[in-house]
Amino acid sequence: MENEKSVANSTVVTDENISKHSWRDILTPPAKGKNKARYFVTPVIIGLVTGALSLVFIEIMDFFTKFSLGVLSHFIPPRSSGFGGGVQTSYTSVPGYPFMIPVVEGIAGLVSGILSHLLLKDPGSLGANKAIRAYHKNPESLTLRESFTTLFTSAMVLGSGGPSGREGAMSMVGGSVGVYIAKLLKQKPHEVREALAIGVGAGLGAMFKAPLAGAIASSEIFFKHDCDIETIIPAFAASAAAYLVVATKVGFSPLFHIGLLPVTTFELKYLLWFSIFGIFAGLIARLLLLVFYYVSTFFKKMNRPIYLRAMIGGVLAGFVGLLSSYAIGNGYGWLQLIMDHKISPGLIELALGIGCVILAMSLIAGSGASGGAFSPTVVIGGLSGALFWHFAKAVSPDLNIPIAMFVVVGMMAVFSVAANAPLSTIVMITEMTGSYGVLLPAMLTVGIAMMFGGDHSLFDAQHEHRTVSS
Repeated sequence: MENEKSVANSTVVTDENISKHSWRDILTPPAKGKNKARYFVTPVIIGLVTGALSLVFIEIMDFFTKFSLGVLSHFIPPRSSGFGGGVQTSYTSVPGYPFMIPVVEGIAGLVSGILSHLLLKDPGSLGANKAIRAYHKNPESLTLRESFTTLFTSAMVLGSGGPSGREGAMSMVGGSVGVYIAKLLKQKPHEVREALAIGVGAGLGAMFKAPLAGAIASSEIFFKHDCDIETIIPAFAASAAAYLVVATKVGFSPLFHIGLLPVTTFELKYLLWFSIFGIFAGLIARLLLLVFYYVSTFFKKMNRPIYLRAMIGGVLAGFVGLLSSYAIGNGYGWLQLIMDHKISPGLIELALGIGCVILAMSLIAGSGASGGAFSPTVVIGGLSGALFWHFAKAVSPDLNIPIAMFVVVGMMAVFSVAANAPLSTIVMITEMTGSYGVLLPAMLTVGIAMMFGGDHSLFDAQHEHRTVSS
């Protein structure tokens, strides 16, 4: 009883206690055990370096896009408004030299595979998955050499038309930069691991112009059903610094421009439609994971060098791209055109596009060609939203929800399920589109999609909880 009284008395804040503190206490540096570098100096350095390397990645990717797709294939893919200063008006719907698409994607896969075989310890895995595995097992295994190799090969594969993701390379680059800088500053082992997570978040925040989401992802993406709250505060500084470096060069506007969404109130029937869409999005994500793991298993059983597997995957993905241009490159521009009402694809075209992007992405990633999964998965989600909008309009012709809203919510829902990262995904797509008006239906749709999406993920290196992380 006396102990309880003493504890209670110690927690009471009185005027006398307050009077003992002065303004000098506020300005007094933290105790020696609190490492200020951990919370500001290190994250800012990580962010600045990662942001600069993000610009290098963009430049290499643009070079291969202009050469492999533009010069060799006579194909100019549309782009979103966030990179390049405005919505692109000049693009081609299909390649002028269609036979060159499988050739350039095959060559990109071959070169990517050769470099991975020579320079990477663990070739043939998604870049983000490698960063997650290093976080849990051995942060120092994520080296700058491997990350720079992945940066180049990923930019080449994506720029040559492979439906791959930018997050793979930048997760590795940001993570390895974090590890290197933390070791350079002689930080403790747990701080090195934290720096890896901070770097991953900075890379994502810079590449997708979503600094808040990048900071949240630094704590969420490593676990299926948990997050490490300790990394968020320093990740704010790193992600913001990386974003400022990139945005200063390519502009501060969101990655997509969707304008004002005219829905100001949500009636019960609207929420019902988004609830049904959550089921649909969850099933699409399950289909994506099923195809991805089936194709990955197929290539692993092939028992051939990674450069041959990557070349075969690139060639096959190129042929799939001939069936639907949505499956060539990252596909963001097609979503931009749909949301701008500049193209109006029908049900068959959208369904074919979804299937082709799923298959082509699985062929690129599953064969071992360098890259990631975020961009194609976001495109699959956006196309799924457009497809569901057509279905909803057919059933309820008076539905006045714009197609852009379903596209944006679809981006969030499908990747949330595929990556087991709903919080950071909702924030990231919101920042990528500037569409804060979709948060209510998005939270509902994502929540339902997570229920129907199963427990598998694109990133098999994720741990269930922090307690099982080595």
